[in-house]
Amino acid sequence: MPIDPQIQAIVDMTPESPPLDTLDVATLRASVREASVAVPPLEVPLGKIYDRTIPGPAGTLKTRVYQPEGSGPFPLLVYFHGGGWVVGDLDTQDSICRGLCHDACCVVMSVDYRLAPEHRFPAAADDAYGALLWAAEHAGEIAGDSSRIAIGGDSAGALLCGGLSLRVRDQGGPNLCGQVLFYGSMVYEIDAPTASLEEFKDGPWLRKDDIVWFWRQYLPDVSVDQRNPLACPMYANSHADLPPAFVGTAECDPIRDSAEAYGNKLKQAGVAVEMHRYPGMPHGFVSMVSVVPAARQAVSDAGTWLCGRFAEA
Repeated sequence: MPIDPQIQAIVDMTPESPPLDTLDVATLRASVREASVAVPPLEVPLGKIYDRTIPGPAGTLKTRVYQPEGSGPFPLLVYFHGGGWVVGDLDTQDSICRGLCHDACCVVMSVDYRLAPEHRFPAAADDAYGALLWAAEHAGEIAGDSSRIAIGGDSAGALLCGGLSLRVRDQGGPNLCGQVLFYGSMVYEIDAPTASLEEFKDGPWLRKDDIVWFWRQYLPDVSVDQRNPLACPMYANSHADLPPAFVGTAECDPIRDSAEAYGNKLKQAGVAVEMHRYPGMPHGFVSMVSVVPAARQAVSDAGTWLCGRFAEA
């Protein structure tokens, strides 16, 4: 199926990004942030939204808390934004968090983890683990229920969730009801090439060369660190006993096949998995939840799935 006409129209109106290795990181971050905040926020009824800092493994972490209407305690979703571990912040995926808060009737705590290349792996992974442990211990402070906790993320944030699930299983942490994984590949794609990586190597929005660049910013030594399951969860010795997963992929995404391969890997290990492929969509489409119907559907699908997981906790 060709790219969705609405998405194609947006692509046609957007100047193509130059090769990422020709940009300094500050310029890239500013460009991504400008494009993200230009999209209108998702308008859904919520109780409150506020920012707060929490202690992290290397200093304080900024978070944003989204609370549904009504009185809690509510189930709790700890969310990690995408952006190749290099870009993104609490604003860039704000609408996704609004939608998940509303649709799953849960508190969402979005985490502003440390970014590469200033803070390479395992900084972001350590921040994710620290934020989850804090949320489990202090859930009541944000109207959350510590017995009903899930994690979620898009792209690089989904990969953080994959590693986080392994870490909780192996090192301890709260019992996780589920993990929401929007287009997270869980593997260094260049060493595991797929049909989608070649078909969509020129994008839109994420190119094969971009993928290489992001990984090189994130991992101190790609040849060694890509085999660390906290960096590339596909390489874990076992995927058994991980939390149920919602795997959402985009048809016109270079990492589509590797993201779906991870979903299948979880299934083979006995993990309950619900997989959705969104036709005609590119990488990053869920961030356009306020303007693209398929993105709104993806968030709604994840919200419905989360409701089921929380109800079973």
